Amino acid sequence: MIRVTRRVRTVTAVPLILLSALALCGLPAGCGEDAILFLNPSFVNRTQGGLFPLVPQPDSGLLLVRVVNTTGQTISFLVTIERTVGVDVDDATGNVITSQTNELFTVPGSQTNETGILYDCTAELPITRIGLGRNLNQPTTDPGLFVGAFADIGAGFGVPANINPLASAFGDFFCGDTVIYQVIDSNNEPGGFKVQAFVLPFEGQPANTSRDTFQVAGDFLRDRPGE
Repeated sequence: MIRVTRRVRTVTAVPLILLSALALCGLPAGCGEDAILFLNPSFVNRTQGGLFPLVPQPDSGLLLVRVVNTTGQTISFLVTIERTVGVDVDDATGNVITSQTNELFTVPGSQTNETGILYDCTAELPITRIGLGRNLNQPTTDPGLFVGAFADIGAGFGVPANINPLASAFGDFFCGDTVIYQVIDSNNEPGGFKVQAFVLPFEGQPANTSRDTFQVAGDFLRDRPGE
């Protein structure tokens, strides 16, 4: 059994949600080198015949980031992760921070307003920070949302997410969790939108399920041709 002490949690855990079946992208362009895009609808909790996980769990070596659009606008989310990677330079060992940004598109409607992405996340390849926007050090100025975006045809106009990145060092999330970013209409926020962050901690999920969907996803991710 894996035991984790969360020193600080700066986000609010949300309850389990009843949703429909898990769907993976095949081998398309758009799936990053260390990520698989989920198509929608995608995040199962309970269906007839058994429980299905909303979180990957640490043994899967994955972390799931979901984005939810509750507005009446087409919105794309710029999800960025950072990792600290050790490097050897001139016989000395140091660390560099690497980042990866994925753009997730959502449009109003019950079948299209939510999507997500899986990232490799293990003790050997941890994710240190997650946020919206390409520059996680500038959450109030760097665009984290694009409103009116339509895939690669129209970029829309950029809106800062105005929300600090989550850091694993502070216990905001761990490998095996699910991180959720939800955008809502708000007249009090710049651009007219407010972003809320939530975390579903892995230790709060059922330990046994009838179908380990995330383990299947992890095997697919790591066993793709050319990997």
